[in-house]
Amino acid sequence: MVIRIADWVLRISGIIALVLGILVWVNTLTSADIHMLFGILVTLSLLVIGIAFGLTKGGSWGLGGAAIVWAIIVFLFGLTQANMLTAPNVHWIIQVIHLLFGLVAIGLGEMINARYRRVMAAQTQSVTQ
Repeated sequence: MVIRIADWVLRISGIIALVLGILVWVNTLTSADIHMLFGILVTLSLLVIGIAFGLTKGGSWGLGGAAIVWAIIVFLFGLTQANMLTAPNVHWIIQVIHLLFGLVAIGLGEMINARYRRVMAAQTQSVTQ
């Protein structure tokens, strides 16, 4: 249940962070603070998903650990990206990498949620037989 809730938080906050990030990128939104708040929610929910999946019977600490490490990477990259390649004509490279990191975080959370559902379905099926 924890993974499902965290997955929904990841989905919703990921979409909002994506939209707000694009608005910041095209200078429609002047403050990135709200984008950062939803980005933090993305990373926290991915951390919860990774830990919970590692603790789930039939889960995987490898995949859960990857989610934990990726959440930390996304968080640190997001905090430091403003200081990387600061020239106006090349900073877009960092922004694209940041976008891709966020999309991978959302995809990783979705992948773990799908595997969690399969594990739970298999456990339910083995109990009923």
